[in-house]
Order: sequence, then C-alpha cells, then structure tokens
Amino acid sequence: MATAKRKKRTKTARRAIVRGAALGAGVLVLSVLLLTLFVFMEWLPESAIPIGNTVIKILTALAAGVFTGFGREKAPWYFGGIAAILSLAASIALMSVYLGSFSPSWNLLADLLMGFAIGSAAAAVLSKRKTE
Repeated sequence: MATAKRKKRTKTARRAIVRGAALGAGVLVLSVLLLTLFVFMEWLPESAIPIGNTVIKILTALAAGVFTGFGREKAPWYFGGIAAILSLAASIALMSVYLGSFSPSWNLLADLLMGFAIGSAAAAVLSKRKTE
C-alpha cells in the first residue's frame, strides 16, 4: 500500500518537473522572439543582446520554478531548481544542435547553477506565500 502511494507521488513529482520545465522553455521561446523583434525593429541596439540573454535566462528559471513549485508541499525548492536546470539545459542543447557545435565552458555551468538558485528561490517563496 505504501509503495503504491510512493509511486503515485513520484509520478506526480516527475510530471510537475516536466510541466515546469516545458512552461519555462515556452517563456524562453517567447522572450527570445520578443528580443529578436525589438532588435529587428531597432527599438533596442544590438549591444543590448547580451543583457537580454541574461534577462531571458533569469525569466526562464523564474517561470520554471514558479510553475513547478505551485501546489508542491514537499521540497518545492528542489523541484523548482530541477525544472529550471532542465529548461535551461534543453535550451542549451537546442542551440547547440542549431549551431552545429557544442563548446562546454564555465559559463554554461554558471548559467545552470544560476537557474537552480533562481528556480529554487521562486518555488520556495511561492510555496511559503501559498501556505500563509
């Protein structure tokens, strides 16, 4: 009986992480399209692209953490951080496939750690706020 409950809890946890990562990736795609549009329409200079990329990564991790942490009672910070890492890792993998090359660097690791921290914080704050 306890095993069935544990399997169900694991399944819903996985589902929440995948859902949060997918919604975070959706925010990433929309943000990139907006940044591209703003640069194309010359509302932003090309020098704003690196700053825009950083803001997009932060928004992606934040969205993944919020969507995953919502409704989680146990360890929402962990699930939010994992979802943020998955959404950022998926974007890195897709860009590597698109560009045809992958160059590992410390910056990628820093982006993933930043994503974990932001996703964890967002999920933890949301779960605290929801319980009060």
